[in-house]
Amino acid sequence: MANMSYCRFENTIKDLQDCVYAMEEAETMADLDMNEYEEQAFLAMWNVARSFLAEHERLLNGAR
Repeated sequence: MANMSYCRFENTIKDLQDCVYAMEEAETMADLDMNEYEEQAFLAMWNVARSFLAEHERLLNGAR
């Protein structure tokens, strides 16, 4: 189920932080021990993170 708008960031940060902790503990990508689906999700998350950062900058600058 999707997060409600009033808590979407609050609910998502816990899962995202868990992913970051796993990455911090790993020495290499192989250490993450991901299956094919997790690798696809990892790359999708990278793309979403890039979009998140771009939108953050856009909102800070007040442009559309």
